[in-house]
Formats: sequence, structure tokens, C-alpha cells
Amino acid sequence: MYRLTADITISGERKWRLGKVTEVEITRDTEQLTDTCRITLPKRVRWDGESEVPVRRGDGVTVSLGYDDSLQQVFVGYVRDVSLKTPVVLTCEDEMFVLKQMEAKKNSYRNVDLATLLKDQGLAANYTVKVMGEQNIGQYRVQADTVAALLENLHESGIRSFFRQEDGKPVLYCGVLFEHGDAARPSQVFESSVNIIDDGGLEQRKAEDMRIRVTAVSFMPENDKRITVEVGDSDGERRTLHAKNMSEDELRVWAEQEVTRLKRDGLTGSFTTFGYRLVDLLDTVGIRIDGERKGIYQVSRNVIRYGTSGFRQEITLGQRTDTQ
Repeated sequence: MYRLTADITISGERKWRLGKVTEVEITRDTEQLTDTCRITLPKRVRWDGESEVPVRRGDGVTVSLGYDDSLQQVFVGYVRDVSLKTPVVLTCEDEMFVLKQMEAKKNSYRNVDLATLLKDQGLAANYTVKVMGEQNIGQYRVQADTVAALLENLHESGIRSFFRQEDGKPVLYCGVLFEHGDAARPSQVFESSVNIIDDGGLEQRKAEDMRIRVTAVSFMPENDKRITVEVGDSDGERRTLHAKNMSEDELRVWAEQEVTRLKRDGLTGSFTTFGYRLVDLLDTVGIRIDGERKGIYQVSRNVIRYGTSGFRQEITLGQRTDTQ
């Protein structure tokens, strides 16, 4: 029988280290700017004589979880809220908490790409920023009050942003479609009756049943114009692509290729597995159901739960990365 173990460090005016916790829930999601962590503390926690909980907004938080003292770091971030009632719940956010307080530098561009836009906000001074694709934005005016608000505005245009922890440091990913590692070699393989606890959230999808609408936008710097092409199903899930100096015919071919790439047989949805080896955003995982290979998929979301019911991951599959 495995024994659940935890190590939580809170750093503010003083440093606190907790080895016991009632519950932890961490949500990592490529569709959201911010990863969150909710920590429910035991009813009786000794704070070295303090009459009140000495945890404050902005305190640093590191959470490591595992079995039998074999721990994995699952979250690094900051306290956002401390509940008033018992049991005390700490709501924490990842490095995006800092960008929500970082003032955006107002600027106007006749033509700008995403990498330049982010560089001008001074992000490269503190973070590694990985921009997926050229991502030309064209004419753009920064009006947001904070850098996080700027990233949220870009998200409304189809450009997603989120942090991953890599080699102990937060790395900011920005783009439309993402790559990480070897798309054809999964970091883990999950199999029913082996390490999949519940696969009821997975569904088989057929390419002919999928509804997808792709909007491709090409910016033409010479005459400061944009060309926009839409292909696919009018009622389909929307995807946006950005390019530079593509003609309308070239843009249409590119968009149609993207529809073909996305409309593939495979799985959609989520499954539940153990917390033995944690999965991060953009990791690729192989799936086998009843002994049959079902493909390799990029992870788009992972909800990690730790507590009286055990240590579990609810993993949501993103795009399929292997060739069929």
C-alpha cells in the first residue's frame, strides 16, 4: 500500500514548511492564462505561536506531492487568496500572477509580430519566451493596463499564452499551435486496465464527423493590408492561423491543409490515471484501450487532485500528433 506524502513551502516574511495537507487541486490548462492551485489545510496547523494564519497574498508557494516520500514538484507560484473560515483554503496562481501586476508598456505598431510585441514588454529580461510560429499580428495598439491583460486580448484573437516549468524556471509559451518534444514518441503510454483508472470521458471521433472552421489571415506589409480566408464548416470549432505575405490562393491552400490535418480519426475527451508520474502541458501521451493502439496525443489540460481519495490526474487530450 502506497503512502501519500506532501511537502509544501510558503515563503513570505517567514518561511513555513508543511508536511501534511488535507487536499490539493491543481489545474494546468493551455486554454487558460493562469494555472491554479487550491490547498486545503488541516484544521489544526501550528504556526509557531501565531494567533492568525500568517500567510499573505503574494507569498511564494512550492508544492511537491508523491508516494512514500518520492516527491514530484507539481506547482510553483504565489498566494492569491486566503479564506477566512476553517478549514483554511489557499488559492494560488502560477507565474502569471506576476504578469497580472506588471504594467504594460503602451505602444502602437503599423506592423508587428508576436515575438517583437512581447520583447518590447520587457519579458525577455525575466523569462524565456517561446513563440510558436511567426505569428505576425500586423497593425496593433497596446491598450491593456497589464501584461497579463495584453495576453488575454491576444487570446481573443486565437493566440494562447501559458507558463510551463522547465529546469526549475517558468517558460512562457505563446502561439496558436504548439510543439514540445518528439511528437511521435510519447513521454508516457496509458492503457486501460493497467494505468488508466477511468476512460469513460474518452470518445472515438471520425474525421468525417468533425466540424472545423479555419480562418487564415495574411498581413501584407507593403500596402498595410490584410487578406483573410475562411475554409471548412461554417458551424465548426474555430481555429485561426496568421501568416505574412501570402497571396489569397496560397492562404487558402494553407488553411485547407490545416483542416485536413485537424480532421483525423482519433480520441477526444479526458481520462483519469494515478499521480505516480505527472504529465505536463504539451507532453505527448500514447493511449491503448483494450489492447488496441489509439494514437499519440498532446496534453491540453491536466487536473491534479491529492487528498483522502488518493492521488489522481484527469488528463484532457489535445491534437493528435502521430501519423495514422
